[in-house]
Amino acid sequence: MLFLLPPNVLYNSSYMVDTLPNPWSFFNGNKSIYSPNGKQRLQFGELQERNQGGPLWGNCNWVQADGIVVPLPGIYGGPPVWDTMGHRVALPRWTRFSCHDQQLALLDTQLCKLIVFKQGFSVLHLQNLNKLVLTGVDSPIHRPQIVHFMLATEAIQRVFEL
Repeated sequence: MLFLLPPNVLYNSSYMVDTLPNPWSFFNGNKSIYSPNGKQRLQFGELQERNQGGPLWGNCNWVQADGIVVPLPGIYGGPPVWDTMGHRVALPRWTRFSCHDQQLALLDTQLCKLIVFKQGFSVLHLQNLNKLVLTGVDSPIHRPQIVHFMLATEAIQRVFEL
């Protein structure tokens, strides 16, 4: 079930923590790992806590429809969200040294590109990717903020050719 909150509505942090999957509890068998048509998926390596009791992170691969495994550069969290066509998937990308420890990464499966956006986040819990608009919550436990991310207009830090 998808809940989209308008920006002026306060967010109830217990929703994100009590709902699975979330940044603290996701795994390779979750439905969110697979594209809507089930032909592609993301595959995480061994997931570890970022710190004690913290959200999970690990290596991530894109498994294409023909079974080819493409490693994604960096360390990722989850759970990811796919667009309805399975052409794009968004996922949190962890940074090592930053006051904001995550950035948003967007894998375009048609162009075989990974786009990393410049804006930093604390802990992303992504909810929906509709065309070029991503919604979710940043920092779902402590001082949650609604995320309404316009992919077409946000500053890009780096693009990886896969």
